[in-house]
Amino acid sequence: MKLTWQKLSRRFVVALTLAGVFFGSGIAVHADTYDSSSSSESVVNERWGKPTFIYGGGLTQSQVQQTMAIMNINSDNVTTDSVTGQDLVKYLGSGSGDTSVMISSVLVTRESSGHGITVKIDTPSAITQITANEYKNPLITAGITDATIEVASVKPVTGESALTGVYKAFEANGETIDPDRAALGQEELETTNSVAQDAVQQNEQDNPNQSSSENKEDANKIKLQLANALTDIKQQLADLKEQGKTANTTQITNIVNTSIKDNNLSGKISQTNITQLVNLAGKYQTTSGVLDKSTMNQLDKAKTSIGSALDKVGGALKNAQNSSWWQEFVSWVKNTWQSIFS
Repeated sequence: MKLTWQKLSRRFVVALTLAGVFFGSGIAVHADTYDSSSSSESVVNERWGKPTFIYGGGLTQSQVQQTMAIMNINSDNVTTDSVTGQDLVKYLGSGSGDTSVMISSVLVTRESSGHGITVKIDTPSAITQITANEYKNPLITAGITDATIEVASVKPVTGESALTGVYKAFEANGETIDPDRAALGQEELETTNSVAQDAVQQNEQDNPNQSSSENKEDANKIKLQLANALTDIKQQLADLKEQGKTANTTQITNIVNTSIKDNNLSGKISQTNITQLVNLAGKYQTTSGVLDKSTMNQLDKAKTSIGSALDKVGGALKNAQNSSWWQEFVSWVKNTWQSIFS
């Protein structure tokens, strides 16, 4: 069947118009005003008093002052203490007890109920592996609530020992830390960091021609996707708990695999990584408080901020290309184009 030029033009305009509608509705959902690097104003909490500065016990006095300058604080406006190797053993139940390796420092400000967890890394080039959003899930698992936490280091560190300083800050202000939850929070941080590093490496192998800046952008996105997947896993397990049910290993594996797929991490997470996440998820069910409603309220706020940060990584188009609606759109365009010229 031959088409007149007028009919062909009309069909082409319709196709472009519908494409505009599709793009408009798909990309608009990525807009968000959340800024993960923003820091709340330092306010005296009536329960705590001043914010609490916990510096790494391995620092010299000069390095402590340098860290305080980075955080824009002084001894007059904070309560100060140090974190030692023995604190690491106390809160995590493991470690060498070597204080000299305690380098990273934290500033913890207690917030009003309902605030959730806010994390800012003041020295991102020195905290080499853990991002601000990667701290949120483990902190919530450990039972930390409603706080603004800043992390800084004057030397390059992985950042995995920073949680110990947060725990000490809470206990220094009379709030009890559950050792089982604290240990699980640390295990979660170390496990997810390991999984993220493996996924980032796999992504680089899959994209050998990418620039270093593209690899860095992808790494940030992968870490956010994994953090989001972790919140999904916890929420599904919490839903089962609310129904009086406990997931078995097969069900947990299905939950983990679904969360990985839904967060566009298929092909980047190895079977070994999946086993690590399944084992971790199993402990959420057996550790008191981790899946309670109050904990889930904190997790909901973390999920919102993680999702907002994820939407901004790489721009809307790059995010769209990794989502199911983009694949549907590509198929729609192909079918429409074929119908126009058939």
